[in-house]
Amino acid sequence: MKFKTFVKLLVLVVVVVGAYMVYNSQFFEKHTPKLEVYMEANKQKHLMAEDNGYWNPARVISIRATDDTGIRSYKILATTADGKVVYSKEEVVLDKPQEKEFVLPKPNIPLLDGTKIHYKISVTDWSNAHFFSGNTATRNLDLTIDTQAPLVDIIANSYKITYGGSALLVFKVIDNSVQSIQVSNGEDDFKAFPFMESGYYAVILAWPVQNNFFNGTITVADKAFNQKRVSIPFIKDMSVRYRYSDIKVKDSFLNGKLNELIDNVGERDPESFKDNIDKFKYINETIRQRDEATIYKATTDVDYTSLQKPIVFAPFLPLKGSMVVGSFGDHRSYFLGKKKISKSLHLGMDLASVKNAPIIVTNSGKVVLTELLGVYGNTTIIYHGFGLSSLYSHMSKINVTPTEIVAPDTVIGFTGQTGWAFGDHLHLGILVQGHAVRDVEWMDPKWIKVNITDVFQKAQNTIKAAE
Repeated sequence: MKFKTFVKLLVLVVVVVGAYMVYNSQFFEKHTPKLEVYMEANKQKHLMAEDNGYWNPARVISIRATDDTGIRSYKILATTADGKVVYSKEEVVLDKPQEKEFVLPKPNIPLLDGTKIHYKISVTDWSNAHFFSGNTATRNLDLTIDTQAPLVDIIANSYKITYGGSALLVFKVIDNSVQSIQVSNGEDDFKAFPFMESGYYAVILAWPVQNNFFNGTITVADKAFNQKRVSIPFIKDMSVRYRYSDIKVKDSFLNGKLNELIDNVGERDPESFKDNIDKFKYINETIRQRDEATIYKATTDVDYTSLQKPIVFAPFLPLKGSMVVGSFGDHRSYFLGKKKISKSLHLGMDLASVKNAPIIVTNSGKVVLTELLGVYGNTTIIYHGFGLSSLYSHMSKINVTPTEIVAPDTVIGFTGQTGWAFGDHLHLGILVQGHAVRDVEWMDPKWIKVNITDVFQKAQNTIKAAE
């Protein structure tokens, strides 16, 4: 009797364990198919689609279903906002593919802008789970029809932009689903600032001396990937000519100041270089490039949406009674004897007055960097809004700290000869979203009035009248 009971119990355990193993095997696999929805941004690019989004039916939406047991069937149901069925299809897939891709069909109704369509997409696999009915994955898409490209209207702009200089542009974008706004000079992109009222934007652009050409455009794309591109109507002034200077390097410099700079950088011993030319290239090219990357980051890693009203900029005149001792845009070639050993581009203006002269900030702003750099020496950068920053280098002393808000007429430090400087002076840089521009423009009250203040005022008047 006990033996029979034991046998029955053993059989029961075997059946239960076997059933459990079968149920949890691949035969009864419980993972639902994976569904991915992609929308065609352009002929070469497809992006993940949002569950709630906008759709231009001219662009293909594709569904990719994957499952290890194979795809058994899929069903597509489309309804309008009031629940009316406008498309229904169900298809069985007999060849059990592990991946199946199909295109979202267009419903059989007029697709006017603003029409809302709800799609329910269901895909079932070949698993025997759920009493042999398989696992089903469902994806719901709520799409608003949008076939119109955004409208772009230029409200006000500077008349011209000079090679190496900058200019202001204010424009309006009309669209219900703006995805991105790209303002370009043909090589570099610039962020546009929300300005005064919803849909209006302002941006100061730069034409860096490193760029041979300027091709200004505004490109706006909406969430349905409709796109509009318009040209910026600046007159391009190529009349400015920049100096090309040949500088002879002396052995006394190579054996003196250069070693001092290498020691200040602190990452290599002066004796680790194969020769003086190698030292020179290290400071003038490697360290200069690193400095400029630091400057670019400091002048672009800022809040580009905090200021929405026009700013009245005063001329940037940091040194009283100063004289110009170094020009912006100077292309410098360095020679040791007759051999050209390096080159650089001077991205600022050098000003000198008396030793340790006070440096005065003439526009309010936020301090975004105070740092000892290799070539630039003690450097302070102040952000003034709308992408505009000012840079002060070779300082002997810095009086401000990062994140500090400074007011006009504040003494932020004193001139010096830290970094790669020969004699006490100030290196002044003006940067537009990280790109160095002609200092002389931003030091000229007439240029600022005509190209910045008056443009802001015209835009402000136009927007107030329209609103």
